[in-house]
Amino acid sequence: MGLGPQDYISIVDLIIYIPALIAAIIVTARHGFHRASGWIYTVVLCTVRIAGAICQLLTHTDHSEGLLTASVIIDSIGISPLLLATLGILSRFIDFVNAKGVQLFSVKQFRFVQLLITLGLILSIAGGTGGSTDSNGTVTVSGTSKAGIILYIVGFAGITYFFLLSSSYRSGVPRQERRSPIAVAIAWPFILIRLIYSALAVFVNNDTFSVVGGKVSVRAAMAVIEEFLVVFDYLILGLGQGRLHFFDEATIRIYRHS
Repeated sequence: MGLGPQDYISIVDLIIYIPALIAAIIVTARHGFHRASGWIYTVVLCTVRIAGAICQLLTHTDHSEGLLTASVIIDSIGISPLLLATLGILSRFIDFVNAKGVQLFSVKQFRFVQLLITLGLILSIAGGTGGSTDSNGTVTVSGTSKAGIILYIVGFAGITYFFLLSSSYRSGVPRQERRSPIAVAIAWPFILIRLIYSALAVFVNNDTFSVVGGKVSVRAAMAVIEEFLVVFDYLILGLGQGRLHFFDEATIRIYRHS
């Protein structure tokens, strides 16, 4: 059996995400492996995409239901690392704003949005195992997957709210940190398109947006390209910022009294 369009996308994923994974590890190590820094989730996304590409290519020799389920799950959870990475980058930026006495948002608010996205991830994984495929190849999406997407949408709305209210405070933070809202602004429309694709795949689920067997060109245009552009955007941000370990309390105290 020859390679199909989905296989070519998987090959491109491997070509792109293996070097991106190396870069993401370097950036994450540079800024610290604390999850709230955001960049650790670029490592997660790169790893997920590499694993998904390998699973897709393996379906040529292994037609087991377990491998197909794994491919569906891996494909469906790609939006969560994008959201969590964005939330982490905004958290870092807003903490600098708060250090100047503005107190825009509390840690509890960020943790609440993080919890929503994490629950969405868990439900998406559970939904990937709970769906079914009939004899005609039609995929029935579980209610659990739909609930997961709804939580992603709410989480994205929370991230947008944080972003809109904090962007005007760029001038009050260190120069290298002023790039963070710009990077999020660049990534925002791509994340929105990716989220729309996930919602259509779950709620519409026709021949164009089906989780399994949908149009590869649509998936490439609304999901694959968007994910890569966001990862590339955040990696440039991370490489351009200094070796500042943001969660070093001494750094916070120095900046707060500057």
